Amino acid sequence: MLKIKRALALFLILAVILTISVASGISCAAAGTGIGLSEHVLNAYYSGWSYVYGCASEGAVDCSGLIYMYAGGDRCAMIDYCQDSGYVSDGVPNIHGLGLYQPGHVGVYVGNGMAVDARSEDYGICYESVYSKNWSMWFKHETISYPDTGWEYFSGNYYYYEDGEYLTDAYITVDGIEYYLDASGACTTTPGDTGAVADTPSDTEEEAVDTQYIKLGSTDERVSSIQQRLKELGFYNDEITGYYGEMTQAAYMAFQSAAGLYADGIAGDEEIELLMSDNAPVAPKQEEEVEETQAVEETQPEEEENTFSNGDFDDSIYEIQSELQELGYFNDDATGYFGDMTESAVADFQTQNGLEPTGKVDELTYAAIFSSTALENPNAEDLASDAETLTPPAKADKEAEDETKPTEAIKETPAASSACEEVTLKSAELAAKALEGIEFEGIEADKSSSRSGSFVIWLIVMIAFMSGAFWFVYNNEKKKKKARYERIKARANRNW
Repeated sequence: MLKIKRALALFLILAVILTISVASGISCAAAGTGIGLSEHVLNAYYSGWSYVYGCASEGAVDCSGLIYMYAGGDRCAMIDYCQDSGYVSDGVPNIHGLGLYQPGHVGVYVGNGMAVDARSEDYGICYESVYSKNWSMWFKHETISYPDTGWEYFSGNYYYYEDGEYLTDAYITVDGIEYYLDASGACTTTPGDTGAVADTPSDTEEEAVDTQYIKLGSTDERVSSIQQRLKELGFYNDEITGYYGEMTQAAYMAFQSAAGLYADGIAGDEEIELLMSDNAPVAPKQEEEVEETQAVEETQPEEEENTFSNGDFDDSIYEIQSELQELGYFNDDATGYFGDMTESAVADFQTQNGLEPTGKVDELTYAAIFSSTALENPNAEDLASDAETLTPPAKADKEAEDETKPTEAIKETPAASSACEEVTLKSAELAAKALEGIEFEGIEADKSSSRSGSFVIWLIVMIAFMSGAFWFVYNNEKKKKKARYERIKARANRNW
């Protein structure tokens, strides 16, 4: 009997510990902020972390591990237990630190149209446009606290949140002071009252953020040097302005591609050192006659007669892409790089306008694109909806590797090659084994309540079991005392 009581006591102790662990795991408060999560994933990118399947530690993560090591929560089904969600095709809200989802993969939206994800062993941590990968949904992570109203400091800039989203391209008045928020949402001046701003860095930290990297929107003396050097190497044909705009970004990305670097358009110290060195790559020369005194306008197509095809990079391609966007044939950002998507858009335009669908921009096609009689794409809406096509579910971090081109998304369509289909099938098989019994069938209204309900049932069962165990022990001891009393009484009667 003593052994039974000891075993029962040990079991009860373990049950209490398990109950406390389950309760703390389910009812934990928010693990961090949207700004903090964005800074975390960008730090992983800039620090060159490696992709290692199944890992979630500093320097080595997979896609879910990158988020999990900061935010915690449910690692295998983040989308199922999120606070809120929506479709990327309807637009991504202006909120730092949103989760991004596609079957078998997750990432983080860091604002200004950019996303970070741990992609694969070959690509590592990627930082690129949110629309360059087939993200299907955005979601608010279950443990993350997102800003509501007020100033927030992120990546060297101040952003003003109102009703849960940061404002863009707007004038606002805060405490009697007027501020302008540019197209990216960044405030053009430092707010007068920064005492209430969350996570405001010290002066040295802010200086380090501002001076370490040059990216879209940067303005300092180094930008002029970069533009001048890119011009010398043949990547940049615009004026030296000291402003890192879209043309400068596209030229820098072309340099990164030529140098074998990841083309994200962000200039770090080591890359700038390579750019300024004698080992910097030179842009391929193109046969075109351009007067040295004539500036190339970003919004006006060149009048020279040129032929462009897949793999080319030129200012004119930027204008061609922009015009094809207006006509409904090109559903991506204009970059100046002639990739697979540009080739497909040109072929569609040629088909609709009675030209031979070669996918190349020859003199006749160039003239037709910029003519007043150019026909718009009658299937423009279908082109936009194609980007929403979902592939079969796959285990996070074991997705097929994307074919990467500078700044241009390679999107899967029903006409994908057999090789891509094989990769998809293999991913689906991995999913069936790794995620057996788990399905994603849309977003439920409140899935967190189901987990809370499960915990309540668990707690009730444990209370009932422990109550029964205590009653058993108490009743057994009571019977033993009664029996002992009867024996003493009987012995006393015999003595009498």
